[in-house]
Amino acid sequence: MSKNTIIRGTLILTITGLCTKLLGFYYRIFLTKLIGVQQLGIYQLVFPLYILMFSFCGQGFCQALTKHVSAYLGRQKYNCMNRTLSYALIISVSLSIVTSSLVYANANTISLAVLKNTECTPLLQLLCFAIPFVVFKAIINSFFLGKNEPKYQGITQLFEQIIRISSAAFLAYFLVKTTRNARLAVVAVVIGELSATILTTFFYFIDRKRNTISKKNKNSDNNNQSFTIIRNNLSACTYKTVAKGYINDAIPMSVNSLIFALFSSFEAVLLPNVLYAHYDDKTFAMEIFGIVTGIVLPFLLFPATITTSLSSMLLPSVSFAEATNNYKKIKKTLFASVFFCLSLGMIASILYMVLAKYICNVAFHNEMAGILLRNMSFLCPFIYISGNLSAFLNGMDMAFTNLMYNIIGISVRIACSFILVPIFGIKAYIYGIAASYILIDMLQFITLQLRIKNTKPTADMVSPDTHNN
Repeated sequence: MSKNTIIRGTLILTITGLCTKLLGFYYRIFLTKLIGVQQLGIYQLVFPLYILMFSFCGQGFCQALTKHVSAYLGRQKYNCMNRTLSYALIISVSLSIVTSSLVYANANTISLAVLKNTECTPLLQLLCFAIPFVVFKAIINSFFLGKNEPKYQGITQLFEQIIRISSAAFLAYFLVKTTRNARLAVVAVVIGELSATILTTFFYFIDRKRNTISKKNKNSDNNNQSFTIIRNNLSACTYKTVAKGYINDAIPMSVNSLIFALFSSFEAVLLPNVLYAHYDDKTFAMEIFGIVTGIVLPFLLFPATITTSLSSMLLPSVSFAEATNNYKKIKKTLFASVFFCLSLGMIASILYMVLAKYICNVAFHNEMAGILLRNMSFLCPFIYISGNLSAFLNGMDMAFTNLMYNIIGISVRIACSFILVPIFGIKAYIYGIAASYILIDMLQFITLQLRIKNTKPTADMVSPDTHNN
């Protein structure tokens, strides 16, 4: 995958991602005024479990699919790409149906025992209907991403956000005119995901039809050569080479996502309780939790739309380079991406330090949000770089190593929340996040440096310029 391909894909995902984020900010302002900060906190309380379900059913499988599709593309094994997609869909969608059914049946128990809030029961049950659609959509978009076609993912993300906001507004002003709570927002999530899945399916069949026509034209030009390529591809696409290889990568990536989501879910449950232990006011503790998770963190992550888009393109690019033994390109891309993420993070930190109070007063009329945003602004460089380094580790067959580093980092954050927040309040949580990301970033970067340094060129190494187009 060439540098131009990475830049073009990053731009597509960044533009659509920024539009989606801007709409998301408008949506949060709209929700805050519509249902209040406390209901926003309850809305945010169930989302870690929503992410947890997706992490178990889809996220790791999506990353592995993108990696393998890109690697097969580099080796011109096109039939293996399609077969890997089939395995990914069967495994992920089946898991999503089973998982959502179990959570739906036990939603009340989970709300009481885990979330400690009975208002979360109907929200969890509603979110269960969205999970199969989210997983199906994510798998198809990951397939497109591996094929260097990120535009489909960007369009569906933007479309989903538009439908979500429109649905919430329609429900609020035409159907639910009295009791407006977090349930309204969750229904809008389900409608948005269903609509985006329908659009993604449409894109897939359009792309498949286009590829079928292209293959027919190619076969008519050179029947013998095409027959040889197809025969070689089919012979390489056995269960052992495709399914087993895919599952070997999907399992550690899924466990990585699952562990991260589990810790995040535990943290989301823990944080309101330890804040209550410090401030001795349950309503105030829930408000701070809602502000941090619903307002401050989304602001911090807004510029990360660019780095997230970059990491989405880095995974298939690194996998492609790994498949062609192009470690010189990997090293060059690593240093360029680290420099870019650090630069963007420092610019974002300075802007938030200066403008935090003004932004939150204008957008949310909330002075506390401005104070917390300014205090957490220094986290930007460490957060932005982490996702890109993870993409390098996953692309270079070090998903298990990435898993271990994330567990270590999140454990530090949980320990700070559990031990220090009851004593020092929200400041201890902020410094816990900082310590976690700094540790993860250092471990990831050192590991990548050692891997690239210790990889010696082989006799069959492909020239760095061979696969640039």
